Parts: sequence; structure tokens; C-alpha cells
Amino acid sequence: MRIIILGAGEVGTHIAASLSREGHDLVVIERDAEKVALMQKSMDVLAVKGDGCNPSVLKKHQVGDADLFFAVSNSDSSNLLAALTARRMGARTAVVRVGNPALGKNPLVRADDELRLLYPEQLVAEEIFCLTQVPGTGKARFFGEGKLVLLQARPSISAKIYGKPIKELQGPDNWILTGIHRATGTVIPRGDTLLRPGDLLYSVGPAEAISSYLESIGVESRPTRRVVIAGAGQVGATLAKQLIHAKIEVAIIQRGEKRAADIAAEIPEALVIRGDATDSGILNEAGIEDADYFVSATQSDEVNLLASLLARESGARSVVALYNRPEFLNLMLAVRIDIPLSPRMMTAGTILRMVHRSEIVSMDLVEGGDAEIVEFEVPPGARALKAPLSALKFPRNAIIGTVLRGEQMFVPGGDFTFREGDRTLVFTLSKALPDLERMFRGR
Repeated sequence: MRIIILGAGEVGTHIAASLSREGHDLVVIERDAEKVALMQKSMDVLAVKGDGCNPSVLKKHQVGDADLFFAVSNSDSSNLLAALTARRMGARTAVVRVGNPALGKNPLVRADDELRLLYPEQLVAEEIFCLTQVPGTGKARFFGEGKLVLLQARPSISAKIYGKPIKELQGPDNWILTGIHRATGTVIPRGDTLLRPGDLLYSVGPAEAISSYLESIGVESRPTRRVVIAGAGQVGATLAKQLIHAKIEVAIIQRGEKRAADIAAEIPEALVIRGDATDSGILNEAGIEDADYFVSATQSDEVNLLASLLARESGARSVVALYNRPEFLNLMLAVRIDIPLSPRMMTAGTILRMVHRSEIVSMDLVEGGDAEIVEFEVPPGARALKAPLSALKFPRNAIIGTVLRGEQMFVPGGDFTFREGDRTLVFTLSKALPDLERMFRGR
């Protein structure tokens, strides 16, 4: 597949790194010479310095033969112009990262079904809203028409799961621990793995048993009644509207006077407080001690981190903090921010799902971007059909969570044999994904 990427920022770099391992014909166009040089040194892609809005640059790199054109620079206008140009020159599909929803009303965009816009802020707002519907978790992804769920949760310090090998732990039926995220990266658990306080656990099981699983790791799950949001930008405003619609109380803290007045008029059901979310007095005025969630969604990583720490100390049950710079992820995990979220990583994950073959039903990135959750449907002729699981040489850096076969659900052992049409949820380090795709590829 021929893929051209405009922009070598965090989103473009992550997409390129993931796709370069899969043998695609890949070109990255970037104006910044230093970013180009860094990409050339760190990965096997054709990275070129140039203006992706310039038709001569696109023509030189054969944009007319591109299956996919991803415009993911930090400029909305550049992304949109480059994508429109690429489509006119023959690119089959263009995907555009934009921050301003008004751009979606452009008649040139609306007239082209193969020009697709992604709004990172809306993706994040939807993610946070979903979390409030499954309290106690940091991620909830439903698969197999809602029968299966993958949860990310941090166990209670008092949970009786520490100091014993995983193989000796007892949990609800059909639940399996598939991944552990630590400051050093993501780990695929084995039978002799020991859990540590502070670990983020990724587990797969039947959706009907979510509460039983959370109880088994000491996580309290009670309905969300009140959310305090810091920042009334696109994430904060979109989330507030979704929460209000779901009959959840909302308080919004906004520093700027004009924006505070505007959001109060736009969402009259919310309590809007003009002030600084790093001021404990303002947090108390917002009712932080009764908040089920505190969401820090300002434009500043530093403010989001500090406000989240203050909110937690002031009584918020769970704290969500947005970050843009990747170095903030490990810092947030180190100080135990419950749910760090990156709009850029969510955008990268959404884009990567567009690249993969039809046997991949769904796909999602996990914390830090070094692992993925992939739902495969086993097609005719797949190598996975040819032998029991123990004989398939399944990648060591991946683990099967659950298999759905019609109404039946399996946690497969070594003697399990796949059948055509089975759906399986696999937790994998990114480097093992190409091997998995070959195993589940059809004729």
C-alpha cells in the first residue's frame, strides 16, 4: 500500500513508525529539516523536506498513486489544502486532522466522500464521556457487538493480588489479564508475573461481569453524578454538553472572562466559575470534594498536571488530565494521575485503524503507544486455522484475551483450534502486529 503522510510531529511520527514495520511504500513530507533528519535516522521511511501543499512536491512523490494521504501537521489550513490537492491529483483517500469543526462545513469537503476529517478534541471528549459511564476504569472498549469488553484499571493498593504469581490468582470466570503498563513500558503478563502496586492492568472479559471484575481488584464502581471540568475549550465544552444530556451535574472552571461568559450562556445547565483551576479555593467553589471525576482539559500540560494533583488532594474520586507533550505521560503515571489522555495519540490510533486489512475488525492503541488491542475475524484460508494454538508459534509479545464463536465465549488454551468466522481479541506489543496479521490473513 502506498501511503503519504504530511507532518512529522508526534502523530505523523507515530503513524510512520507503526507502518514502517509493515512493509508499506511510505513517504513523509515535512517542512522542518531537523524533524526530517531525525526521522531519517530513526526509521526506515522516505522522509523529505518540502511543502505538502505544493502540487509539484506532491507530484514528485507520486501522490496520484497513493492509496492513503494523511494530513496530520499542526496547521488546519495546510492539512486541508494539502488533502484537497492530493485528492484532485489522484490520491484514493485523504484523511485530515483538524481542530476547527467549522471546516467540516466547507462545500469542497462535503462534496468528497473520500476526504475524511478527524477532530482530536471530539475524540477525547467522547472517550472521557464513555469513561464516566464505566466508573473506576481508565479505558473501556467494547468488542464483539458489545459482548466483550477490554478494561484498563489501576487496582487498589489494598487489593489481595500482590505478591503471588498471576497463575495463582482467582478472578471472575472468563476474565483474563492481557497487559500491564508501567513507567518502563507495556508488559505482556505470563503465569509467573508478579503484580506491583501502581500497575495499570488491561483485562478482557464478558461485559456483563464488569462489576465483578472491578470488585476483584478492589476498585469501587459507583454511578457518576458530578463532574468538574477545568477548561472550556472544545474538549471541555463538548464533554459538558454530553454529560448534561446524560443528567450528570457539571461545573466548569474557565480562566478567561469572555469565554466563561460565553460558555455560561451556551450551557446554562452547568455551573460556570471564572477562575484558575490551580487555585484550591476555586476548586472548592466548584464542589470538588463531591466530584466523581475531575477533568483538566486546558491548553497547558503543566496546568493540567498541577490542577489534577490539587483536585485529587481536595477529594475528587478520579482525575483525568490531558497532555500534548509525550514526556508528560510518564510524569503523570509516576504521580498516579488516574487517566492521562493524549489527543494526538488518539488521533494516531484512529488513523492506524484505517490502514489495516479487512480481517481486523477493530483496533485501539494503549497507553504510550507501544501496544495495541486488535479484534480479528478469522477468514477462510488463514494460517490460524491450520493447527491448535500451541503449534501456531503465536508471537510471544502478544496474548489472546477471548474468542467469540457465535454465542459461545472461550478463553483458549494450548489445545484450542480456531474456526472460520471466530472473532478473537488480541493484546499485542506493536512490534508483533505484522506477525499477527500474517497469521490471521485470508487467502
